[in-house]
Amino acid sequence: MMFNVLVVDDESVQREGIKNLIAHYGFPFHIMEAENGKTAERILVQNAIDILITDVKMPLMDGLELSKQARKTQQNLDIVICSGYDEFEYARSAIRLGVVNYLLKPLVKEEFLQVMVDITKLSPYGGKSEPESMEMKVIRQVKNYVKDNHQKDISLSEAAHDVYLSPGYLSILFKKETGENFSKYLTDYRLSRASHLLVHSNMKINDIAVAVGIDNHSYFAKLFKNKFGISPLQFRECGVLHDRVDQEQIQ
Repeated sequence: MMFNVLVVDDESVQREGIKNLIAHYGFPFHIMEAENGKTAERILVQNAIDILITDVKMPLMDGLELSKQARKTQQNLDIVICSGYDEFEYARSAIRLGVVNYLLKPLVKEEFLQVMVDITKLSPYGGKSEPESMEMKVIRQVKNYVKDNHQKDISLSEAAHDVYLSPGYLSILFKKETGENFSKYLTDYRLSRASHLLVHSNMKINDIAVAVGIDNHSYFAKLFKNKFGISPLQFRECGVLHDRVDQEQIQ
């Protein structure tokens, strides 16, 4: 079965990234793209679309308004919103209304894969997906809990409470299914988000640390250097330079 997919983002780099992920996993998608909500709206009127993947913040029409308009013309459409950190609560409010799935930028391969599998019921590289085991379902729920709450002071105990398991059992299960313990996964997730904010926002480094759930600034700097080999400031300087070069190459 071929799925018609519409990718909407005002940044061509982001659209290419999504198309590369789709190609990487071999999903049977016919891809159309638009640089803003108005163009996407016209495509939706003229074509049967199975999956809409849209940014939140765009000129002319934002992602949530586009989603509402898309629902009027194609009721069975699956919608995935990709949101930056500063739009996170905005996007999550739509999920509470049952409007969309969402992915937090920068896109994580595993999270993108899970959303596509949930929508299409296909496994990567074109096969039918196997039924999800209870263990896999629990780990997916825990990872979603981390994604939704990493800005707060959360713990294994709170994650375990969210999935109705004891902390001890969840600790064992998480390590078995992922190969790492919960605290390392949480820290790596926070640092991944911090690395994106360092390059793609003007937030102060101390504010970024707080924004990803690490209130101790010196501890944040130590964790960051242990993971990336350089300080947050050095990472920002290198990342901004690389991002500027990439943009120039595209132009």
